[in-house]
Amino acid sequence: MDKISTITAVSGWALPQQWFAQEVATAFPGSHIEVIYPETPERAEEAEILLRRYPADLYIGYSLGSLWLLKYKDLLPSSSIKALLAPILSFLDKDEMGGTTSETQLKYLTRILRQNSDTCASLKNFFSYSDLPFPEKMIEDVPGREILLRGLEFLKTYRAKGEDAKIFLSIVGENDIFINEGLLRRHIPGLDVVQGVGHAPGNLLKRLAGQLNWKNHNL
Repeated sequence: MDKISTITAVSGWALPQQWFAQEVATAFPGSHIEVIYPETPERAEEAEILLRRYPADLYIGYSLGSLWLLKYKDLLPSSSIKALLAPILSFLDKDEMGGTTSETQLKYLTRILRQNSDTCASLKNFFSYSDLPFPEKMIEDVPGREILLRGLEFLKTYRAKGEDAKIFLSIVGENDIFINEGLLRRHIPGLDVVQGVGHAPGNLLKRLAGQLNWKNHNL
């Protein structure tokens, strides 16, 4: 591909779309960016509509978005560049595919979201644990509770295979609290590990831009 001018980025769980779009734009200045937040990630019909609506030269799946892109990889154009950031094959540790979250932890977060009338308070507690750096005021822009719960159910139930990631560039932070990079590398041998970096997308996006030689790529 001679030039990347359009990017479709699939968001991670409970991220404000505007903030995630800004993170992508910072790493890829001058590109046209569309952010997808799957509201019913298990539904193929939704994926078909969204991916048809937002065709791109570069597709980026981050965290939950990586698992979603893996599920619907056959809908992506063969000519496009495809990337997984903080890639998830299985979110739960019991599957030994790189996830570090126990079923108990996931059930607890689900229960808190269901029981607490203040969704924002529940999310603030989650984000204090996962250290995602968007401004607190933007938490109001996070999708609603039912969408969040469907996302957690998707993380709980869907599993991809390492071979599904062969058509993707895959990048993870060394200190990602949700991913055991050593275990994940067994399933994705080409995994690029960024030293000293956690789960937040900013540095992973910069690494991807560097891999694609972004500054020179779009001259």
